[in-house]
Amino acid sequence: MTRRISIAACVGAWLALLGVTAGAAEVLPARDVCLPTTSAKSRDGNCVSCMVGAISTRPHFLALVEQVRTRGAVFDDIDRRIDGASGDLAVQGLLKGRNLAHALYGSDADFIAGGSVSRCLLPDNEQARAKATPVPCDAIPRDGLVVLLTAGQSNIANTGAPDRSGTLYQPHRRFYNFDRFDGRCYVARNPLLGTTGDGENVATRLADELIDRGLAKTVVIAPVAIGGTYLEEWRARGGKYFEVLLATLAGLRDVGLEPSAVLWHQGEHNAFAFSTHGAEDGTRLQVTAQMMEAGRLSYLRNYLEIVAGLRAADVTAPIFVATATLCGSIADEIIRSAQAAVPNPALGVHPGPDTDQIGLKLRHDGCHMSHAGTEMHARMWADRLADYWTSGARRP
Repeated sequence: MTRRISIAACVGAWLALLGVTAGAAEVLPARDVCLPTTSAKSRDGNCVSCMVGAISTRPHFLALVEQVRTRGAVFDDIDRRIDGASGDLAVQGLLKGRNLAHALYGSDADFIAGGSVSRCLLPDNEQARAKATPVPCDAIPRDGLVVLLTAGQSNIANTGAPDRSGTLYQPHRRFYNFDRFDGRCYVARNPLLGTTGDGENVATRLADELIDRGLAKTVVIAPVAIGGTYLEEWRARGGKYFEVLLATLAGLRDVGLEPSAVLWHQGEHNAFAFSTHGAEDGTRLQVTAQMMEAGRLSYLRNYLEIVAGLRAADVTAPIFVATATLCGSIADEIIRSAQAAVPNPALGVHPGPDTDQIGLKLRHDGCHMSHAGTEMHARMWADRLADYWTSGARRP
């Protein structure tokens, strides 16, 4: 028999531990090798450049890495609670090491769960940057400013389709794009700087929506999403991309900016094995009840680690977790149930939109949003933020 983990108990425990000064867990391990391997074309683009060592030498970033590292006991506590959430020996075995990854991801298991040996990062979009209009970050008005840190995978990156004439949506309001690569601010336009893809970004439409609705006077978007990634690749301990979040936070703080909200949209890749009973490399899977329960708990672990890592980095902004599993087939209830278990408003973690409601007819390739789909996606995010701010939460 399995039993449900208490989210309040789990997250409450790690919040209490954030003052710990000696981390028992290995957080952000040294990256002294670079051996990326992947058979999935959806991730090949992330392997143009594979780096060893820290992704930044900026003092604020290095200090932030050390701060998270010294608070590492919180991650051990999450492990204890997740590992003890099931009395089923098969589930317990799958939760150890990379056993679940090998059961679900075929030949890409070590790339996805391999941490320090499989980090691949794209460079910035130099063509888009060359067309961008730079603005001194300190010249951006702070009155009524909303700073959105947007993270996850492709549907919150630049993958939205243009209109029928081939034209990308461009803002009708003036707001800004923080580029994590160079630490500078630009007038926002599609495609946004700092994330992957060459299409529309939902956050660009969202910023217009927030200003149009009077929820913000101006917006800074700090995008970090990387297309084709799994949630475990972002976890604070051993995830290859958590440093991207810390580098972006350090860069924002260097110019006097702090996130007003963190918007996380991820789940389509994690749902793939359950919704198709197959790995991306074509391996057919016999998905058992134990694999489904282990997958749910593992996904929950990864999200709790990300949230705990952000809180350890002194991010106090509300974090919104989208429900998102639809990509080319059907929505998956295993990952949806894990996503639904993450929010806890008392701890500053809130539900984002359920983007599985954006059907396949509004996805230009069965996964990524059409021009109309991106518009609907933006309204859904704006509705969630509006609900939050009008419920009595502190407005920017």
